[in-house]
Amino acid sequence: MFSLKPQHKKTAVLLLFTVIVFSCTHPKSKVAEYGPVIENVMRSDVGVFRGFGLGENLDSIMKKESEKPIEIDSDYLYYEYKLATAGSFNITYNFDERGLSEIQSDIFITNADEADQVFGTFKTYFDQHYGASRMEMGFTVWSVKSEKYGDVKINLSNETTDFTADKAPGKISLWVYPDKD
Repeated sequence: MFSLKPQHKKTAVLLLFTVIVFSCTHPKSKVAEYGPVIENVMRSDVGVFRGFGLGENLDSIMKKESEKPIEIDSDYLYYEYKLATAGSFNITYNFDERGLSEIQSDIFITNADEADQVFGTFKTYFDQHYGASRMEMGFTVWSVKSEKYGDVKINLSNETTDFTADKAPGKISLWVYPDKD
């Protein structure tokens, strides 16, 4: 065995204490409480989606997204991400002269039997952030406000039954867009 000098023992104990305190007090993300799928897709509870609100500019989104876009155009960004345990998701950001004007995301759940639970967790997340949802034309919808676009809709749907092939993944669709009615 080896032994530490007294001043090294103090340093080691202090370092260990610091690590323990930091690990116990480091706050979890607010979206982490909803599970890994919501945490990975939503990433932040700031903004309407992944920390973004409608009206943001394309460069700002590219800087804040964790990957480079798969497709890019002057009014369009497209991303694809893997979910560690559940499948994958994609995001389409559309822009107009005022900035980000629409967000679409499809979340593919490897085990289609889990899609209802994931849908329910997304619904709970949005209910707790924006109030009770409404059903509109078969979709679960929330209405929120945007500085640049006024009334904005968040539309959530479970499209798992649209897939008829055996062992097809579950699919949850999320759409954020200005309410033009």
